[in-house]
Amino acid sequence: MEKTMKVFMDYAAAFEQTFIDDDWSRLAPFFSEDATYEVRGGPMACNISGRDAIFAGLRKSIDGMDRRCSDRRIELTESPNVIDTDTDQELSIGWKVTYQYGDAPKMVLPGRSVFTVADGVIVAMRDEYDDAEMEEVGAWMLKHGAGLDGSYV
Repeated sequence: MEKTMKVFMDYAAAFEQTFIDDDWSRLAPFFSEDATYEVRGGPMACNISGRDAIFAGLRKSIDGMDRRCSDRRIELTESPNVIDTDTDQELSIGWKVTYQYGDAPKMVLPGRSVFTVADGVIVAMRDEYDDAEMEEVGAWMLKHGAGLDGSYV
């Protein structure tokens, strides 16, 4: 359990540094080469296979959304929870990201992430969005989000 938490915490810190300097190579040690990434719910739903494809998808989303906003704040809404499965461990965590885009009102994107860790690396990552909450995000995007695109593929 402690190792899974460390993998997640180290990955999260590395991800935020990558957000700043765009050096995606620092994230490679955290993922298996055949890792998968699934986005459930909302218009960004997709499945991506392979570490390099995951990084390309994350970069596309960040470039199209996060980096175009003048402010991006992440807040945890639930503490990390680690559970054992038959072959690995899963860590889940709830969060919300608040974006400031130009003069528009702030937009809040709530979600949950689930990381499957085996042999000290992430083998699967999943982001989950509630469809009802995404309706509010969609309405904000229609009204204020011209030029933003958080899609991964």
